[in-house]
Amino acid sequence: MSNIAPPTKRMKTDSSSPSFSVAQKPSPSFVVHARNLSEYTTESDLRETLDRFGIIERIILMPRKRQALIQFEEITSSINLVNESARNPITIAGSTCFFNYSLNQKLVNKYETSENNGEEACQGIVLCYTVQNALYPITVDVINTISSAFGQIYRIVITKKNGVQALVEFASRDSAEKAKEELDNADIYSGCCTLKIDFSKINTLKVSRNDQDQWDYTRDFDSQKTPLLQTPKDNRSSYNSRQPGQSHVKSYQTNRSNGQGDRNGYQSAKKDNLPSLMNNSRHNSDNQLILMINNLCTSKFNCDRLFNLLCLYGNVERIKFLITKEGSAMAMMNASDSILNFLQYINNVYIFGRKIHIHVSNQNELKPAIKPGELPDGTPSYKDFSNCRNNRYSTNETASKNKPVAPANVLHWFNAPPGFTEQDVAQLFLNAGAKAPTKVKVFQKKSEKSTTGLAEWNNIADCTEALILTNHTDIDHPCNYFLNFFEFLN
Repeated sequence: MSNIAPPTKRMKTDSSSPSFSVAQKPSPSFVVHARNLSEYTTESDLRETLDRFGIIERIILMPRKRQALIQFEEITSSINLVNESARNPITIAGSTCFFNYSLNQKLVNKYETSENNGEEACQGIVLCYTVQNALYPITVDVINTISSAFGQIYRIVITKKNGVQALVEFASRDSAEKAKEELDNADIYSGCCTLKIDFSKINTLKVSRNDQDQWDYTRDFDSQKTPLLQTPKDNRSSYNSRQPGQSHVKSYQTNRSNGQGDRNGYQSAKKDNLPSLMNNSRHNSDNQLILMINNLCTSKFNCDRLFNLLCLYGNVERIKFLITKEGSAMAMMNASDSILNFLQYINNVYIFGRKIHIHVSNQNELKPAIKPGELPDGTPSYKDFSNCRNNRYSTNETASKNKPVAPANVLHWFNAPPGFTEQDVAQLFLNAGAKAPTKVKVFQKKSEKSTTGLAEWNNIADCTEALILTNHTDIDHPCNYFLNFFEFLN
């Protein structure tokens, strides 16, 4: 038997000791460290809740850690926030958050020049664009469109490791200064993709190829390639219909020969030309769009119920819930124009107590699931709606009858059996698990074939949830009626 004594345990530090107190209570700072955020908390959520404490200069989100750093313009704002959160817990996007002072007095971008680097360093020709609340894809086309009016651009590099950032190398310092002065705090698109611009300490950008994430306007990478084989004698097209020597990258070269553009293009992009910049997002040849929908209530949603909501704003091809990521689903729409409807009307809407988030996926296609998983209610996690008769934008005629609007507290219902009463409508909602409407109106009969009318709730959330649970519900009748909702009514 060994006589070696076990190692002694390290003494636990008393929480009342000075060293413990200092470690846990850093000195006041302009920067506040937020913890226990919801995984889907956005910068807009933080600003909406914390703006009352003072002007917020910068926010850095760390979604995987469920943390964030918030820098205020005045240190008194940070002190007020930390003190208030200690007395009364602050809830953001459904999660109770904790706040304390950061060990950093200021947030420093890794591409940003420190004030100690001298005046000369602050006049570099490379700018760092930080894109906040990036709901739309940011490509070199987008950055070039909004920047080239201020002068010639040499190179652009986009990184997405810590949010979305773009490095833009201008030909002159004057051009860079004008771009920073004009574009800082501007929205690329209305209400989103806000720019925060700093001078960078990088003098020259390194570009290895020309694509949607990096571009060198001073070089033609294609012309420097040496072919492995000689061009075939016959003139047959290649499998992807490109001519010999032609590259996909050519599609990005419109108006890029010198990195210059038209200032009017930027002005229109900010106001009325939102779809034009979206042409560079990743859609397949059928003009399809893949949406990622996060923070769904898994106990309430399934493929059919998500379809009941999405079909009001565009044609749904396929829906797939991600089994490995709870509360997330993907939806393939058959027209990229519908993204405007989703982002404008139902992004960041509270449904079943959760604030859902919608953005464009980087995937080009949502492939069919051969063996779909099972959702909590026992239904499959994948469903194909491409031939569903309840899609409302299949033809120009049907599309003209549907006007997308934001969720409201009144629904227009139709296609109920003849003689359907207010009590019948209210009971239908209750049977589906929704709250009963406070008011129901049945329109006077215009046809003996069906009944239509309105239903009203006390608030928008109850109305939206009722639509999701009850839309396209089969009604027990010899003629196989099923209740439809035409639209929300404001």
